[in-house]
Amino acid sequence: MKKRPLVILDDYFVKDGQLSELLESNNGIDIAWASKGDYFEIPSDNPFIKRLLSTHTTLRRWTRTSAIQVTYSTWLYNIHLAIIAAVGARLLSGLTAAPLIYSLGTLVTICLCVVLSYHTLFFVSLNYRPAWFEHTVVYFSPFAWAAIWLLVCIGDRETSTVAVVDMDGPFRGLLDRRVGPLALLLMHIFVWYMRRTVIGITVFERKVRASAFENWSHRMYSVLAALAIVFVWRIYPYLATFWDGHVSDMERKPPRELADERSQIGVLRLIAAMLASGGTHAIWYSFISYAYHMVVWKEYLREGLAVWVVDDSVMCTKLH
Repeated sequence: MKKRPLVILDDYFVKDGQLSELLESNNGIDIAWASKGDYFEIPSDNPFIKRLLSTHTTLRRWTRTSAIQVTYSTWLYNIHLAIIAAVGARLLSGLTAAPLIYSLGTLVTICLCVVLSYHTLFFVSLNYRPAWFEHTVVYFSPFAWAAIWLLVCIGDRETSTVAVVDMDGPFRGLLDRRVGPLALLLMHIFVWYMRRTVIGITVFERKVRASAFENWSHRMYSVLAALAIVFVWRIYPYLATFWDGHVSDMERKPPRELADERSQIGVLRLIAAMLASGGTHAIWYSFISYAYHMVVWKEYLREGLAVWVVDDSVMCTKLH
């Protein structure tokens, strides 16, 4: 475990180097240590605090802000479930528009699969599997941003791998226009805004552990995520030739011919999607956590304390 820069108290903080001196001057006053021993809390009216104030001039008072809920409230839990259901229905409407071997390979379907899997992982990890949350935010979210911005910049009306088979499915047309690229973008931004504190704290903890090279590599990784999605879309016809039970059209045409039949993506549109998605995520990664000074968890993503410093102001908030 890394050496922590602060020792947390209820209304004050002390530099880490003073910890032993503080403990030696305790003189039997009871201090309640956290379960992991990472910090201790002392009420502001405790005699120990009064003695510290009279003998340690370096002690700085912070502003205790209102507690912040990092877990889901009931209404947000239900709203995020509704978002997942809406994206899933939109994906299903696209999959039923043609035989699966065709509809699965469209850029729209690939992007929707990425967005749906991301929101599902985000929801499950924050509510039930906290250990998954950091990987979801740091490694998977660039692809979700990239998928949405690809749909915004390129459009979501691509039909199929070979442009030709049309099927009337039970969901076809139901949500095609109601859950378009702009709606997906707004829903994604809503979830990130509502969970901005826990995302910022998670990014801060990742950046503290990572080297400068790893942090800059992550920013580049965020920009290239859109290119990776387009690459999967381009090679899908080649992958589809290995599909067991593929349809006759797929048997008659070589993969290169199938790939050439697909509508091309404009280079400028692709660059715009890369810059918008990668830039958005890189900005979040760089600045969402810039003011945090330390985070201490009693229970990871369930209860803890966060401290941040802006100019000469020191603030602490409880997380629950």
